Amino acid sequence: MATALNRIRHVAFRSVAGVRPIRPSCPLRSAQSFSTTTFYRDEASQTPSSQSTFASTLIAEDRAEYDSLSPNERQEYEKIYRKLDAHMNSPDVQSRINAELSEAAQEVESAELPDDDFDIPKIRPGFMALGEAEEQETGEDEEFDGDDITSMGHSHLEQHREIRHYARIAAWEMPLLSKLAKPFTPPALDSPLRFRYTTYMGSQHPAEKKVVLEFTTSDLPHLSPPQRLKLIKLVGTRYNPQTDVVKMSCEMFETQAQNKRFLGDLVDTLTAEAKNYHASSEGALEGARDAFEDIPVDFRHVKWKRKLEFPEEWKLNESRRRQLETDRAESDRLEEEREWAGKILNGTEIIEKALKRAPVRDESQVLVERQHGKRGPGAKGKGPKRIYR
Repeated sequence: MATALNRIRHVAFRSVAGVRPIRPSCPLRSAQSFSTTTFYRDEASQTPSSQSTFASTLIAEDRAEYDSLSPNERQEYEKIYRKLDAHMNSPDVQSRINAELSEAAQEVESAELPDDDFDIPKIRPGFMALGEAEEQETGEDEEFDGDDITSMGHSHLEQHREIRHYARIAAWEMPLLSKLAKPFTPPALDSPLRFRYTTYMGSQHPAEKKVVLEFTTSDLPHLSPPQRLKLIKLVGTRYNPQTDVVKMSCEMFETQAQNKRFLGDLVDTLTAEAKNYHASSEGALEGARDAFEDIPVDFRHVKWKRKLEFPEEWKLNESRRRQLETDRAESDRLEEEREWAGKILNGTEIIEKALKRAPVRDESQVLVERQHGKRGPGAKGKGPKRIYR
């Protein structure tokens, strides 16, 4: 109690004196750190010995502050300190402080604090709460009592939770995307370029930055047939003569926007180069380049697919259908004539007649007799061999 009282007295003195504290908070100090020294009431009677005695009673931090003050500030510091000491030692203040400390001590004693050795029982979570964050701190692992599922079972439950999560998204959130649906509008004639992107649904992949560009040479505006032919020669193996489509891709840059911009600039460069030419008959113009007329078009990179066509004479029409019906009727008539004339053999009748003439021995019975060592008719001396020693 004396320590707390001195602490309160020291804090009150620092607030009244207006001295800037060195640290935000100071620990509790002993009662000896706040002991006061008797001074004379007359300020003129103070001697350097009394000032040194006052400074010796201060703690290290307050002593450093006191030494940094000027002589006039030191006198003001000592006056404030004496006034505060007299106020704190008055009977009224002492009685109030003692009452508050006694009340606080009773509250602390009445509070029931658990013992350090007291073991708080751990609440076992239910089966549906597995995997959720526990409210209380977890200590050491308990001994397995055979009342839990295996790790494989937990992984199966985790997979089941993930499936249910995406099922809820498909049931409640994905139908809301229909509000954002836009009707499909085919590209206009002034937009012949078609870009294709690849996405992996949020996951990082090296091929995600790749952009593929396709366009038809006949859709490019303001290109004459000679200019179009020069463009085909410039793109080389990227041109497919079967579909008249030029296909190019780029993945040199880190983002799809950069690769798309590169392909767009490349198409502009090829188009400008195809338009900048001069024909041999017209003569060389200033700044014009060669039209590549002496270079043939090379399509060896294309694997031509043979398109099979059904012959016209094989297609079924009315006259062909009537002819087939006539041929089938004639074939049935000839078959009936051969049957009435006895020129067609009936295999069922031939087998029945053969069975009646010579009874057939059951082959299964023959196999059973051979296994048991019985001799059949005409099988002399063909029984199982015996070896004598």
